[in-house]
Amino acid sequence: MNPTFRRIPLLILLTLVLAGGGCAASEAQKAAQEGAQLYDRGDYDAALPLLEKAAEKGLKDGQLFYQLAYVYDRKGDKEKARAAREKAAPLLEKQAASEKGTLEDSYYLTALYLNLQRSADMRKAAQAGIEKFGKRPDLGGADLFRLARLYQFAGNAALSASTYRKSVDAMAAEKDPNPILYSLALTADAGSDIQARRYGDAARKLEQAETLTPKSPPPPFQLALMELGAGRFAEAQARFARVQDEATATEAQYGTDVAAHLGRCGGRLESAPGGKPFQEMSNDEVQEALGAAATAYREAKGAAGAEPAKIEEAEKLFFSLAAEWMLRGNSLREISLSGNYADLIRR
Repeated sequence: MNPTFRRIPLLILLTLVLAGGGCAASEAQKAAQEGAQLYDRGDYDAALPLLEKAAEKGLKDGQLFYQLAYVYDRKGDKEKARAAREKAAPLLEKQAASEKGTLEDSYYLTALYLNLQRSADMRKAAQAGIEKFGKRPDLGGADLFRLARLYQFAGNAALSASTYRKSVDAMAAEKDPNPILYSLALTADAGSDIQARRYGDAARKLEQAETLTPKSPPPPFQLALMELGAGRFAEAQARFARVQDEATATEAQYGTDVAAHLGRCGGRLESAPGGKPFQEMSNDEVQEALGAAATAYREAKGAAGAEPAKIEEAEKLFFSLAAEWMLRGNSLREISLSGNYADLIRR
């Protein structure tokens, strides 16, 4: 028999095997891409089977295993999350270090080290990503967010804050920005507004973040606080009343009462009677002023024949200082109980 005829079936078989392998790889890539798109939209339940399919078909990609770890964590499957992170680490390290490595690779690697509590590696990876991508003029909104995170992980608060703002501006101009990253960028940028006491701007950004990702909104208590700081007392009351988180639910009840009182007595003061702005006062000074205001308010309420205007004046100062205390991130419940004036707020 001509040996040529014996070789033809072997060539066909080899072709079919190679084609089958290529088909599996193509299916894995397609599943990973579709899963990543759903992951980026926050649709983690729909993303999971596609990401798992890509992994089962042999795709070796660090971002894939990072995403799987994140989704497993959300579902409470810590063992699967741990296993996925173990697979993600060497792959992301290789991807980020390569010439073809993307800013997204550096971002995921840095976030992975954060999750693994490898602080020194986290800062090193963040700095490497900054050196590689920090001067790129062509970054879109999502990549500017990732760069801002790298600055944050590297400990550069100023560049992190300014880059978060750039990412917000960039995504605002895009037709279809990544809603998860846009929401996170808005929340981070709102943090700068909070520090600068621009509570109205912070509230607006947090509300926008809430609209973008209703399944993963900013902390309700934080948003209620910003409404309080912005002077939108009815909205603050409503938002405080919706706080369900056990850690902040009791404090939210105090916030509801503070907002109600300030709404009735004409708004929040921002200066002490002597003219010193609250923002220039230390925590100790605010605490002392709050205790004195509580005494004055109690006396005004208990005075025989007290003028309503005097009571309202004392009430406004007391609850303005109470709001200031809360806006600084302090517990009004704790300070009022220790100072014996919780009854003035909750009654």
